[in-house]
Amino acid sequence: MLPAVKHDAQTITAVVHRSVELPTPTASAHASSIAVLPDGSLRVAWFGGAKEGAADVGIWIAAIGADGAVGDHWLALSRGDLQRRLHRVIRILGNPVVWCDPNGVLRMWVVSVSYGGWSGSAISALDSGDGGRTWDHARRLVLSPMFNLSTLVRAQPVPLSGGATGLPAYHELGKKWGLWVRLDGSGHVCAMERLGMAAGNWLQPSVAPLDESHALALLRCATAEVGAIGSATTSDGGGMWNSGGPIGIPNPDSGLAVITLHDGSLLLAANPSKVGRARLQLFRSRDRGATWTPSRTVAQQDGAEYSYPCLVESPDGVIHLSYTRMRRGISLVSFTSAWLDEVAAP
Repeated sequence: MLPAVKHDAQTITAVVHRSVELPTPTASAHASSIAVLPDGSLRVAWFGGAKEGAADVGIWIAAIGADGAVGDHWLALSRGDLQRRLHRVIRILGNPVVWCDPNGVLRMWVVSVSYGGWSGSAISALDSGDGGRTWDHARRLVLSPMFNLSTLVRAQPVPLSGGATGLPAYHELGKKWGLWVRLDGSGHVCAMERLGMAAGNWLQPSVAPLDESHALALLRCATAEVGAIGSATTSDGGGMWNSGGPIGIPNPDSGLAVITLHDGSLLLAANPSKVGRARLQLFRSRDRGATWTPSRTVAQQDGAEYSYPCLVESPDGVIHLSYTRMRRGISLVSFTSAWLDEVAAP
């Protein structure tokens, strides 16, 4: 069962907009994720090293104060550290996802590869009780009967009723498809459903709950001739997912993020182009994803890359968006719905 979507009775009217570039301790950085801590501060995680897939890639975390000030940053998890914890070979790290559960425990899911490329990956989970400084209870999620390989994670989890968590994931060996993984309060897998989609290679689902029974998943398409954002829906709390078809926004085989805002509208961050990731733009839906209206353009420059967005909304109504900047760093933009409504970008 999905949680009830609570809409704030009081509209937040203040216009907030700030943008910062996070520290760049490595030559390359990609695939960021944001967690909101109980005190209102943020933890932003990403993978960084010489380049994607390099042996020196680790998971980095930056602390952001409730006022938006960038604080400390540190190497949270190295390849060798995860290898020692799991007692198995780890060659590659990538795609961290961080989230703070209702008890204040910071959870992290990370993709690791022992042999081969990303299609030979698995998902590992760790917990932190000190805001990401140290990590405990390292474990692999068992999501595939074939040697537990070719499952990855990218998008933010969704809290479910009864203390459970819905984790969007995906399969990448050969044919690609999205997965909806239900975790119990301890973070262990208790159910998994495939996101039903039409022909194409669909991956990296991002899920927005609509009410206690309904949710919308938006997916990246890795089939060039499709070149669009796909959708899947559930009407039974995630027990079964049905294809909803493309949503009409072009997508160049790139990551995306969608969330349900406090006011009940949906917010999408994507690269709306058939080719390239030179523009990162926001889109708004006020009819449960039936139609989408272009909103602010966050970053745009010919020949540049602004990609792999992550969206969260703090309890105070401030929306946070992180994204990869030129594969060299991570940018964080914070704003309110009032900023979105103030001026609509062309």
